Amino acid sequence: MARILLGWELGAGTGHAVKLNEIGRILAKRGHEPIYVVQHVAAFAGGEVWQAPLWPAQLTTLARPATVTPATMGDILVALGLAEPGLLPALIGAWDRILAAVRPDAVAAEFAPALMLAAAGRVPVLGLGTGFSLPPGTMRAFPSLTGEPPVHDEAPLVDAVNRTLRRYDRAPIPALPAIFAADRELPAAFVELDPYRAARSAPAGIPSIAGEVPLANPADDELFVYMNGSQTRPPAFWQGLHLSGLKVRVHDPRLNAADHSLLRNAGFTVEEAPISFADVAARSRLVLSHCGLGFTSSALLAGLPHILVPYDVEKRLIAASVTGLGLGLTMPFDTMEARSFADFLRAAASDEALTARSRAAAPTFRARMTGQSEEQAATIVASMATAG
Repeated sequence: MARILLGWELGAGTGHAVKLNEIGRILAKRGHEPIYVVQHVAAFAGGEVWQAPLWPAQLTTLARPATVTPATMGDILVALGLAEPGLLPALIGAWDRILAAVRPDAVAAEFAPALMLAAAGRVPVLGLGTGFSLPPGTMRAFPSLTGEPPVHDEAPLVDAVNRTLRRYDRAPIPALPAIFAADRELPAAFVELDPYRAARSAPAGIPSIAGEVPLANPADDELFVYMNGSQTRPPAFWQGLHLSGLKVRVHDPRLNAADHSLLRNAGFTVEEAPISFADVAARSRLVLSHCGLGFTSSALLAGLPHILVPYDVEKRLIAASVTGLGLGLTMPFDTMEARSFADFLRAAASDEALTARSRAAAPTFRARMTGQSEEQAATIVASMATAG
């Protein structure tokens, strides 16, 4: 039996917790001992759970809005606190103490660069994440994700990281992306949705999907709307959905009971709890979402055309990939106007060419679903733990 540390540092989506919980469940079923060391301990109900060291942006008393829009992953890490004096020594020191206490045989690191630095060369490390959250550690610099130049020069950041690594008797890194270096990496995303695909040498993993996703064969003509995240939905969003005249079904965990009542009075069907994508595929002519990777991947697998309303860098990249494939249409929040949005939705619902392309593309994505993402990760990290 191997002790395997499942670590999670960054990223606010529930997908991180869902993935690690499932990996841990599989490992335990196979006789291994998963130890969760995670940023959000309440999201983990079974097994041994430890609090992961927190970055400044994760603390309400230290968090502050970014004054500029980040262009690279390096800029994002700075916004999270990477350049804060004393941060990295504290994080690596905390992880060192955790590693000494847990004594894992291997580590699976989900968007956890400080853990990866602490464990490098001492414990076998499997890097986990989406294409976005697991940049290749071999790049010479983080590329722009927006088309704009980097906000922060990476050279002084590399110097600061290496001063910390020397302090802890670790080998220096040659470039900032190397903080994501691992013995094995598993980017759980279709290659088309990986913003680092041109620099990636590791093979693409299997996207993390909740449940079975059948091909769409709808008995109804609904528009299914799934929104999540902290971004405020503008009034034009809900007004446009109503003015479109389409049959709309909504799941949005940010809505409260009063919101549910208003939407139902407007003729929407509201799902207060998540529903399976099999139910979505059985009723929907098209879907609309904020471009979360799991939902977007499910829509590709089902052959459903997708209206994409992204609100951050990662989701704009996903939206650009889907629209570039001709399998969706994008409407950004910041330019949304109710009547034009309603016209846009009606046009999308009647776009037979878009529907045909989506249906035709689905088999190419389905052919790559040769297993379950979490099973794949559990198998790899267990083999790393027992290899010695």
